[in-house]
Amino acid sequence: MKRLLAGLLAVILLLLAGVTVLAFRAIQDTPLVTGDSVLSPSAIGRAKTVIRLNDPRRLRPGTHRESRILAGDLETLVNLALRRGHATVVLEDGLADLRYTLAVPPTPLGRYLNLWARVAVGPDGLEFHKVRVGSVPIPGPLFRMGLDYAIGKSELAPELALLRQTIHHVAFVPGELRIRYTWKPEILDSARARVLPPEDRERLAAAHLRLVAHMDRAGDGRRQAPLAEVLGPLLQEAANGKAGTELGQAYRNLLLVTAFQLSGRNIAQLVPEAAQWPRPRPLTLTLRGREDLAQHFMVSAALAAWAGEPLASAVGVGKEVDDARSGSGFSFADLAADRAGTRLGELVAGNPQRLAAAVGAGLSDTALLPPVTDLPESMMAAEFQRRFGGVGAPAYQRMSDEIDRRIDALSLFR
Repeated sequence: MKRLLAGLLAVILLLLAGVTVLAFRAIQDTPLVTGDSVLSPSAIGRAKTVIRLNDPRRLRPGTHRESRILAGDLETLVNLALRRGHATVVLEDGLADLRYTLAVPPTPLGRYLNLWARVAVGPDGLEFHKVRVGSVPIPGPLFRMGLDYAIGKSELAPELALLRQTIHHVAFVPGELRIRYTWKPEILDSARARVLPPEDRERLAAAHLRLVAHMDRAGDGRRQAPLAEVLGPLLQEAANGKAGTELGQAYRNLLLVTAFQLSGRNIAQLVPEAAQWPRPRPLTLTLRGREDLAQHFMVSAALAAWAGEPLASAVGVGKEVDDARSGSGFSFADLAADRAGTRLGELVAGNPQRLAAAVGAGLSDTALLPPVTDLPESMMAAEFQRRFGGVGAPAYQRMSDEIDRRIDALSLFR
């Protein structure tokens, strides 16, 4: 018996030593994927086009479709889905090279978790030819076995099984992913239920009802009201009796329903039953007297609260670049509203208690957005290029830094 216990102890010690060695070799000092992790506006725009062209709501059940996605657009979609870290995707003839780096808190082991895989498409699905975690090589079949086991035990197993039945063919060609599939609407229904389970839909419905009540109250006898006059009481009301994660979720729900309302988009796209929710009386909410600034602010706030700051920033800049090409023209005032809204969303995601304390004493439009009347606006592409050299140029960066300085000076964001 003593020998058996001694043997078991030896095995446990060896396993612990092995895990320790793997940890030392898995975390590294140098990132495998380098460069700016913030997605560019043009990359966001192309990814949105891919999503729009393959929007399942436009397809009839049973529709056969072949989709071709460029490697760069696929990389953007992967990074949007990951939200943390940064990935690269290189597509070759029959192979995909996938690399991913996640910055971890600095430790004696290193600062980066690096993953690298070479993937092919085989008769039974994806085949992992080479896999490495840090400097630790992992046999491809073993990695696939572990991945299949994890997927089978996850909550997403039914959706992924249905997705496998839908996709008929996947091919990697140089610079492009090709997929043939048959659309099954139950995938979208299942995804909606997974992303927004019934309890979350009920919370969104409650947040919408509160928004309607406050808009109706603010709109009594007038057609226009400051955004802060509605948003401030909403945030104060949401904070009653809540703290931590519960408070953050309540704020996120309010930002989302308000962003949908101000943008003119129907939240029924996300929650189908919302088509039956009551609508507020006609009321234009403004920020510093402008409807467009309120829209920019709220959409960026919701994006930052739900999807993270890089996405919100890229969408904001991308909208202004699009306006410079064919819309109302590039506006640094709009960009300032985007940035300020993003900061509010970051507070919701990272420190909702601080936001609760800040709005407890009341909220005004001047607390949400600094003065913007002197910022250049309505610049079409040629003028914007001539005056500021494009996004990222020195003149543009100086104006961008000035916007950040003004926002930093607001007590709400200090």
